Parts: sequence; C-alpha cells; structure tokens
Amino acid sequence: MKFLNKWISKWKEIQSKRETAYFGTSLYDELTINPIPSLLLITAVVLFFVYSLPYAFYLGKFFFWFVGVLEITKVLKIPFLDELRYYHYLSVFVYFYITISLLIDVSRLLNKWNKRTVFVKNEIWQIQRFGFGKKLIKVNFGTNEIQLGYEHGGFSDYFGCNRMIWEKDGKTVLTTPFFFPYKKNKIIVNRVLNR
Repeated sequence: MKFLNKWISKWKEIQSKRETAYFGTSLYDELTINPIPSLLLITAVVLFFVYSLPYAFYLGKFFFWFVGVLEITKVLKIPFLDELRYYHYLSVFVYFYITISLLIDVSRLLNKWNKRTVFVKNEIWQIQRFGFGKKLIKVNFGTNEIQLGYEHGGFSDYFGCNRMIWEKDGKTVLTTPFFFPYKKNKIIVNRVLNR
C-alpha cells in the first residue's frame, strides 16, 4: 500500500509540475464542470442502442417490401432479390452505419461540452482535446471589446446548467461548459464579474 501511495504522489507531483510549466504560473483557477449532462447523454445513447438492436430486422422487412412495391425484381429480372435474408444483411449494415455516425456525433458533442476552462491572471484559457493532442484557446478579458454573458438563476442553479459566454462583435468567442455555481466556482464567477 505504501508503494502504491508513493507512486500516486509522484504522479501528482509530475502532473503539478507539468501544469505549472504549461500555464507559466502555479496561481490559476479552474472551473469545475458539471458531469451530469454528459452522463445523461451517454446513458441515453446506450439505452437507444440496447433497445433498438432487436428491432433492426424490421428495416430488412421494410427494404423487402419497398423493393416489392417498386417491382424491381420483375423489371431487372434479378432472382436473388426475392430472398428476405439478403435484406437482413443490408439492414444490419445500415444499422451499424447509423450507429457509427451517431457515436461520432456524440463524441464531438461530448468534446464540446467537456472543455477545460482555466483562469490565469487576466486571461481565460480553454483547453479541449483535439485529435491526439489539445486545442488551446486563449482570450484576454481585460479588453473592453469583449462582452460577458452569464446564464444562471432559477432551476439552472440546481441542475448545474449555468455557463458563461464571451462575445465580441455579436460573435461567440468562448463558452464555458455547464457548471454548478457553488463553492470554488462561485468564487471564480464573482471574480470574473467583479462582484
């Protein structure tokens, strides 16, 4: 157990040194994001896949009916199109194509929702996983050209659906992920809003 604790403490020390070198200072505040929307999305997608898989063969029956209505087998004189099993193969292919497309879209949305927002001095750094690396967006909010919007209040405080939006000339420059306005996040929000 001591050996494991030693490795964990060394790992944390290495990560701390790496982040201090990355930000150029050890004095930075990170916004703690709300993981609930991401978990709900993942749960919904998994449930969709689990409950829709047994009904994928209905797609094959639809293709069989559709080819029968158009009378493609009579016009083209292709006898193997009269067998239902080929349409089941096609339906499995279409189902997995839709599944992969949905997974790609969900991964992009999760990547957008799970940005890391760090406040360093008078700057906002947003770090997003991008391919096999990271994408960094750095904005200096000391200038007067950037407007800050803060979506909060009501049920959004309880559900953790608060977020800050920085705009310049009507275009969104940065958007934070959803977060709860409590504890450390409240201190960060008050500092950014000069309250």
